[in-house]
Amino acid sequence: METCTVETGLLKKKPCGHASVTHCANCEQPLCKQHAVTQPREPGKPAKFMCKECDAARKAFEKNVPQSVPEPKKPAEEAAKPAAPAAPAAAAAAAKGAPKEAPKAAPAEAKVVDDGGALEFTPSKK
Repeated sequence: METCTVETGLLKKKPCGHASVTHCANCEQPLCKQHAVTQPREPGKPAKFMCKECDAARKAFEKNVPQSVPEPKKPAEEAAKPAAPAAPAAAAAAAKGAPKEAPKAAPAEAKVVDDGGALEFTPSKK
């Protein structure tokens, strides 16, 4: 039977030594019932346990990472949205007999060149 390996003691650290009942879901360290931290679970799934250190790391991660990431817009949706408001304005201007304005060109996208991170340095003699 495995024993709990969580270090205890203030000045002189030693393994806990109690019989382990589970393992940490993250680092697989054997844990006794005293040192196992229950994790939030989804309904219908078995409970998970973590050691104190892994649970603290999980909480810090969840605190710093946004919970929902917005989905990127599709190119077709982006092209359709700016054209829709311009069409009624152009129709109204044409009805009044005003000259049509040329549609504005979309801004050019910046091109990224991947050179593998290589830097060139040529020393010059003075």
